[in-house]
Amino acid sequence: MDLRKLFFAILSMMLATTSHAIIINADGGGAVPAMDVKGLDWAPGNTMLTPVGNASIFSHPLGDVFQLYTHASLGGFLDSNGGGIGSPGSNGWTYIAGYQQQVVSTVGNRVVLGTIAGGDNFFRLYFDPTPDANAGNGTGFGPDATNSDPILILSGTVNASVGQTAISARNVPPGSLDNFGPDNYPGVESITAVGSSALRITVESLDPLYFPVGLAPGMGLDFQTLFDTPFSRADPSSCFTNGAGMLINGAGPNTLGGLECGINTVGSINGINGANLILMSDSSAIFTQVAPLPEPISLVLLGVGLAAMGAGKSRRKTIRNEMGQAGHLNPTGGIDGI
Repeated sequence: MDLRKLFFAILSMMLATTSHAIIINADGGGAVPAMDVKGLDWAPGNTMLTPVGNASIFSHPLGDVFQLYTHASLGGFLDSNGGGIGSPGSNGWTYIAGYQQQVVSTVGNRVVLGTIAGGDNFFRLYFDPTPDANAGNGTGFGPDATNSDPILILSGTVNASVGQTAISARNVPPGSLDNFGPDNYPGVESITAVGSSALRITVESLDPLYFPVGLAPGMGLDFQTLFDTPFSRADPSSCFTNGAGMLINGAGPNTLGGLECGINTVGSINGINGANLILMSDSSAIFTQVAPLPEPISLVLLGVGLAAMGAGKSRRKTIRNEMGQAGHLNPTGGIDGI
């Protein structure tokens, strides 16, 4: 085999990142037929950053640590080409997640955070046969006092070795936090901010009724998320769910009916004078299997090794030819002294 082709073949395998279509029964084998699904397109949801220790939402210096909580309902499935399948059975799918990030860069009004280990680190995907998710109250995305029948269909953790979030505040006067339909949080304003994040979910367990052929070893979910505030396509959430299944305070009291949290933790101006920051999040997740990425020096050594193999092979062949012509081949076909 051509050693140069072998080198690039090995390099390609080492660097390969491949998305995969999997088989999903959206309702656990009920009326909805099984589908080939490549990804999950989430409806706009909510993410909250809460400072850990002496961290500050307003100043966020380097090293500050934040706990993030997030939830959303599924908008629809993505097919093997990345196109929308629609939403057969998807209205019962929700997720909740929590993870920690640390400030790695602050330039002006832009802050960048990297994912770290620790805190509440969880990812849980549910199917609810009687959907109860309420974005405005932040309830019903998992088991809570409003929702007794969600089925845990996949669980995992947020990979602490990869993942990053960037948030940029815009220098404009604040406006109402809730711009989605009626203002359910009168008196609560918000800075204007945008952002994005990338996360990788390590899958640890799943329900075979919903994933009948399972997932290949090493496969996980790659999340891509866009952030905005004020809220324009979803209601801000009064509550969030922590890793112990307890509701915790988010945007606090609102004008909606049903269960809500009693304390406003985002302040009268979200992002300015509250302990926490709340963002509208819009995510998609792709089922992905990622081969381990080699260290750059490993690739160099691999190339040098293969080149040396080729040079050595070529040199031995030349020596054999020259020695053979000089009559120094031994009876077994080897070369004397080699």
